[in-house]
Amino acid sequence: MYQVLFVCTANIFRSRFSEEVYNHISEKLKLSTKAFSAGLKVGSYTTRKIYIPALNQLELLNISPKRKDDLSVHINDLDLNNFNKIICMDRNEHLPMVSENKYLKNFNIEYWNIIDEPKVSSHISLPKCFEKVKELVKTVALEINS
Repeated sequence: MYQVLFVCTANIFRSRFSEEVYNHISEKLKLSTKAFSAGLKVGSYTTRKIYIPALNQLELLNISPKRKDDLSVHINDLDLNNFNKIICMDRNEHLPMVSENKYLKNFNIEYWNIIDEPKVSSHISLPKCFEKVKELVKTVALEINS
C-alpha cells in the first residue's frame, strides 16, 4: 500500500482537507493507496478537530469526511517510515518548523504552496489544494500501476 502524509501546522485545515480528498478519490478509483495527515505544532492550538471551512468545502465536493471527529495528530507521534511521500502544505510556513524538528531531519519532504488563512481565503486555498491532490493521485496511480 502506497501511503502519503499531508502535513500542516495544526492538522485541522489544509492537511486534513487533503487527506479526505486524497482518500475519497483513490477509493473511487480503487487504488492501493491511502493518505493520513499530521501537524507540526498541534499542541499550540485549542482547536483539534477539522476546521469548519474545510468541512464546508468537502461538503460542496460531496465528500463525507471519514475522520471528522478525530483529534489532530502531531507528526512526531507517527512512524514516518510507513509513508512513501510526505508533503508539507506551504514551504515558507513549514520549512522553518521542519528544520527545527530533529525527528524530521532524515526524511525527504515535498513542499507545496498552499497558504493558510487568514493570509489567503479558504475559497482560494482549498480549491488550489483540491487540484494539487487530484494531480498527486494521478501521479501515484501511474507509479503504483507501472
